[in-house]
Amino acid sequence: MAEDSGFMAIRATRPILLAASFVFAGTSVLAQGAFPPSSFKNLQVLPKDSGPGVVVGTMKGFANNLGVRCQFCHVGKEGLPLEQFDFVSDEIPQKKTARVMMRLTADINKQLDAAVPRATGAEARVTCITCHRGKSTPTNTKEP
Repeated sequence: MAEDSGFMAIRATRPILLAASFVFAGTSVLAQGAFPPSSFKNLQVLPKDSGPGVVVGTMKGFANNLGVRCQFCHVGKEGLPLEQFDFVSDEIPQKKTARVMMRLTADINKQLDAAVPRATGAEARVTCITCHRGKSTPTNTKEP
């Protein structure tokens, strides 16, 4: 699957699909001295030319859809400024899992769109919230 073709559906879903910077790589934000940095290096899932609004919006979407905070996937401590987080590190396993899930979601939506076309501009059918429903670990049980 090509990086851009599979992720156009996710990019079009607004940030609700996408929150943790599973996609940051290159120089650390701490070394750059600002958050968000003006550009990102070595994005692994989002398009390589994604700007801060797209990347940060994606990460906020993950946080909202999974009910988590930045340190769920990134090296950093609650309460510290984001400039002190190591968004580049792949040390936390959830970051790698998120990349896999982003690609899987894009693939599912691509297959759905090919089988049952949706209206132009309509949101993707499957997003993080589809399974996670605000929880870090998805469940197939109904809420009471």
